[in-house]
Amino acid sequence: MTVQEFLKKHRQSPEDINIFAYTTRFLEEMRLGLEGGGGSLKMFPTYLGTYSPVFGQRSEKTIVIDAGGTNFRSALCHFDAAGGMVMEHLENRAMPASDRELGAEEFYDGIARNITRLLPHGGDIGFCFSYPVDMDAGLDGMVADTPKELKARGIKGTRVGECTLRAVQKYHPAERKIVILNDAVATLLGGMAQTCGIFPAYIGYIYGTGTNVAYIEDASKIRKLRGCKDLTGKMIVNTECGNYDKFPTGDFDAAVAGETAEPGSQKFEKASGGKYLARLIRISLEAAAGEGVMQRPVALPEFGLGEVSDYLKGAKGVFGGAFGCEDDETAAKDIMTALIDRAARMGAVVNGAAAIKSEVPAGKTVAIVAEGTTFYKLYGYRDRFERYLHAILTRKGISYKIIGGEELNLTGALAAAVSGRA
Repeated sequence: MTVQEFLKKHRQSPEDINIFAYTTRFLEEMRLGLEGGGGSLKMFPTYLGTYSPVFGQRSEKTIVIDAGGTNFRSALCHFDAAGGMVMEHLENRAMPASDRELGAEEFYDGIARNITRLLPHGGDIGFCFSYPVDMDAGLDGMVADTPKELKARGIKGTRVGECTLRAVQKYHPAERKIVILNDAVATLLGGMAQTCGIFPAYIGYIYGTGTNVAYIEDASKIRKLRGCKDLTGKMIVNTECGNYDKFPTGDFDAAVAGETAEPGSQKFEKASGGKYLARLIRISLEAAAGEGVMQRPVALPEFGLGEVSDYLKGAKGVFGGAFGCEDDETAAKDIMTALIDRAARMGAVVNGAAAIKSEVPAGKTVAIVAEGTTFYKLYGYRDRFERYLHAILTRKGISYKIIGGEELNLTGALAAAVSGRA
């Protein structure tokens, strides 16, 4: 059995994902989500506009938080007169509930304790919370889900900002406002701030531990807005595309999902995100060895995506001695490459759909603000992603530019806090 036949048999072939057909399907799912008509895309309105005027104004010192899958980063920040972010007292700690079970009150107390050093020196809080939150017009929202296996019992349904401020009050009583935003939204705003808003459209793209996309939509097309009087402007939308479930699901995707706490959720993320892709590759290689794709016994080491990247670049690394002959090495690399290619196709589809939905004028350029170690370091991913994205957008007369930056999430959280204060 060839590698191609093996992947087809288990419904894991990249060829099963027609990028043009699936872009159309994703756009339809976006429409349903914006109208509140169901589907797998939450399409959370953020109640944040783009607020480009604030990026060139001096701002007050703000407490800025970036809470991700494993890391909790916080600092005291402000914009200087030139629009650059000035950062002080940056600290990186473990994310509360990343290593042990916590109740809701313990979880929010952990957040407050992580920023006690900043409370006497800063006022309002910009909180990049990298989990699904159903936002409201008060720039707060309820936790809708806790993917990435966060061990926080009972936080689903809690209001992030309200609970955080209540916990903070125990350590430093003061009047404060807080703005909650997702990491994809923070990335988008961070990229917009660092480029002074020169592009006609922006997309925030996360491809690291997990994956997500945010983009800018006409508020008039978001039918499910609550408590928002102005429907004439632009609003950032958090698609929560990690939960998209219309891509074809294979046997090995199902095996990976079956190892998680909620196998039926976050299907796209579990088929492509950095937290899961190495496991997907391992399960595929083990199945290939057992079904005769490999000629000799296989002894797989423990490995992550870093080791996969090194191996595909030509270094034996931890895979030295794992495969019994050259043909088996070639087959293993073909399987790894195919699964990375499959992930790249899916990533290009969701970004391509977001660019089209942004209604970028023909001949203009959309900025894709990309954040995440997996995007930049997984061998072969970015090249394939850009090849497929170019093919999708060329049909619409749209060009794109990948932009990165330093401290995008913190910059975006600051921009949101300053904007929310204005």
